[in-house]
Amino acid sequence: MFNLRKLKNSSRMRSMAILLAVIGIFALNSPHDSNVRILKTNKRDAMRYEMPGDIIDQAQKFQAEGTTYESTIVTAFFQFPNSKHSLEEYLTWSNSALCINDAMVIFTNVPEKIAELRSHATDRTVIIPMEIDDVEVGNDIHISDEQWENEMKINSRQTGWDLNLYKVWAGKSWIVNQAMQLDPFSSNVYHWMDIGHFRGTGELFCGETVVRHPEIVPDDGRIMLFMRRGLRENSDHPENVVVDDIFANTFIPGGWIAGRRDVWPKFLQRFEETIAMYFITGVSIMEDQAILETTCIRNEGLCALVRRDNHVGYTDKSDQFEFCHGDECKEKDGWREGVSNFFIMKFYFWHGGNFKFWDPATGFPTEDEDFLLWHPFSETTERLLRRLSK
Repeated sequence: MFNLRKLKNSSRMRSMAILLAVIGIFALNSPHDSNVRILKTNKRDAMRYEMPGDIIDQAQKFQAEGTTYESTIVTAFFQFPNSKHSLEEYLTWSNSALCINDAMVIFTNVPEKIAELRSHATDRTVIIPMEIDDVEVGNDIHISDEQWENEMKINSRQTGWDLNLYKVWAGKSWIVNQAMQLDPFSSNVYHWMDIGHFRGTGELFCGETVVRHPEIVPDDGRIMLFMRRGLRENSDHPENVVVDDIFANTFIPGGWIAGRRDVWPKFLQRFEETIAMYFITGVSIMEDQAILETTCIRNEGLCALVRRDNHVGYTDKSDQFEFCHGDECKEKDGWREGVSNFFIMKFYFWHGGNFKFWDPATGFPTEDEDFLLWHPFSETTERLLRRLSK
């Protein structure tokens, strides 16, 4: 079911050699013989998305006019039946996300609806018409609808959702790379943001530039990711070949991913290699956050996770564990969110700060190195940490 594109340069050939080596090793040793058939060549080419001519013209016009933003947010909105949430819910959340003032590139099969929600920021918006069938997971592999249907059958959680939802989840890195090739705003930092990331915030950020601090994104060749929960000694196993496809079980959320433009192509290549490992080991690729976490665990120097003992904006160390909700997090000069949450990443870019990172590929930090990584936030934890900080 994979389609291996004709490679155009030596760098791509080296990357493909690694991918094929991974496939070969795991195919020879895989107990899942039925999955080896996915290596058959597919007739479809998994190539770069062919941008419509008017979109290219729009991007070139922005570039010619010198329209430049240090940071571009990339997202997608596709309308299809049997999604995870209703169309009305998605449109409500989309309004909360699209009413911001950041430069954005948006892929969608309903461009007219999205244009209405970005009418306030036409000078910093590119809306790219795209059908769901055009979404890929990488530059060098293509997964057919037949294979997606098989992945749904072996998934640990049967939801009845449209398979296209999972296709978009797995295609996030590829979509960002398509936007980056267009590069309408000559940005150095690119973000993937789930369009539902602002759910529950209403108009809290409408008219605001959310990424006020793009400088917090590492410039050492690593992608920036976040922690949504602490580690679990009995269930987080970095020595496993791949992370299990259990929904909401990962410590890395996939709702916001940030990286400088030189990092995203490399990250996509490693993500593709990880997808190949999932196919060969017989674990479903329906949980993109599991693939994301596996990619980071198995590639040293690729991912920079924001540690959970960070503070945002505080100068007084003893105050860094203050807890807040919603609009409080936006308004506070300093902010610290210690509980499990998929939707807190915007506050990091809003407030800025000097962050400490860790690389899952080098092993998990010890309890002494990052106390909050192993102990979820609570009043008891807060009291202990305040005492330790004195």
